[in-house]
Amino acid sequence: MLILLPPSETKRPGGVGVSIDRQAIIWASLDPQRDKLIAAVTKLCKKPEAAAKALGLGKRNLGDIDANLNLMTVPTMPALGRYTGVLYDAIDFESLGVEAKRRAGELLFIQSALFGLLPAMEQIPYYRFSAGSKLQGINLKKLWMEAHQSVWPRLVGPVLDMRSKAYVELNPVPADRTSWFVEVVDQDGKALNHFNKKAKGLFVRQALEDGLAGIDDLPKVAKSAGMRAEIKPGKVTLRVPKFL
Repeated sequence: MLILLPPSETKRPGGVGVSIDRQAIIWASLDPQRDKLIAAVTKLCKKPEAAAKALGLGKRNLGDIDANLNLMTVPTMPALGRYTGVLYDAIDFESLGVEAKRRAGELLFIQSALFGLLPAMEQIPYYRFSAGSKLQGINLKKLWMEAHQSVWPRLVGPVLDMRSKAYVELNPVPADRTSWFVEVVDQDGKALNHFNKKAKGLFVRQALEDGLAGIDDLPKVAKSAGMRAEIKPGKVTLRVPKFL
């Protein structure tokens, strides 16, 4: 079973892997779109004021403009280790076991606005670009929806979609694929915000540690992660305790 995650605005700096100008990111069919976006982002970031507005940056994040100017040549690290924030902190990449990291490389994918759908262990640089970023003359949703048509046939298995709406719109799961969209609620059925991300991260960590071969394994994984799963056609609801 494949698991799709959104990326995170916050990222861990640094890296030890080779830069992306010296390596090939998986699915070369997406390279034209990646190159187009990287060129547009680089051009934009040469004008700091315009870049800050287009990328939605506050004063504390202006250093990300310089990072975007150098993203082709800086060190990389696995995407699952690069992203931080509530969801990814709950997964806690560094503490995962060897088998869990192997599973992450096989079943976990992250929907980047800049690079497209990424295997979780793909090496990427630090960057700043989200689904809400604005680039003149580029329709991000149209660009990625069309580009990923060549990627989906290469992905085998049912899909558990844990992405946020903005990232689902960049690359919707094809209608002919068996998939479930994940919603997180409390015991009373109320949708959660902060705890939504934490619950997803804890569930994914458990799935990586225990394995998730198919939808029938989902209730057991959810229980081990401290929550309850309710499965309906096309939708999975994770009910979490209020103290999570």
